[in-house]
Amino acid sequence: MNSEDLSFFDLVGNVRAMRRLKPDPVPMELIWKVLNAGVKAASGQNKQPWKFVLLTDSEKKNWFATQYKAAIESRFPAAANRQEIPSEKLHPDTRALFYQMDHMHEFPYLLLICGERDWPFKVPEADRVGLAPPNYGAVYPCAQNILLACRAVGLGAALTTMHQVFEDELHHYLEIPDSFGVVVTMPIGWPMGKFGPVRRIPAEEKTFINGWGKTI
Repeated sequence: MNSEDLSFFDLVGNVRAMRRLKPDPVPMELIWKVLNAGVKAASGQNKQPWKFVLLTDSEKKNWFATQYKAAIESRFPAAANRQEIPSEKLHPDTRALFYQMDHMHEFPYLLLICGERDWPFKVPEADRVGLAPPNYGAVYPCAQNILLACRAVGLGAALTTMHQVFEDELHHYLEIPDSFGVVVTMPIGWPMGKFGPVRRIPAEEKTFINGWGKTI
């Protein structure tokens, strides 16, 4: 069955994070297709607070990949010492992450999904309600739409937020204005492995009814 023929429920159940991507080129028309799926996401008051920065240039991808690898190695000792750890002793997800670290510069596209900063960046502290910038709440549905669209056309993708470790440098390097934050980074390309079902705890085990801790 063609990926685009999958039913909605089959599709959402098969959007596995694909961190091993081929360096093979991807037609730009497919990228426009998945990005245009992204901008169909829910958006309060139809503000559409997202912007995309798509890295295709080798120099810029190399810069980002170098910063990304350093950020992970600074946070996780196993990453810094990965050459000394036998592959069979690593969890498959960890092996996939290490592959992404070492080959990110080869991936055809690195997508930065940015969100317009409202409070707490603009609103006086006394007027703030909650903790997360509301505009960012629209960016994640946008990112999920892009993930679903990538799966539908057979592209691999995965979310990462490790760029936050070097976001100031990222803003400067790519000349991103302070009025926008980089919310999500998403490498995109043809997957090396096969798609498969995601492993999730059923909603019935994660749901309370009429109050925390209350089940049916």
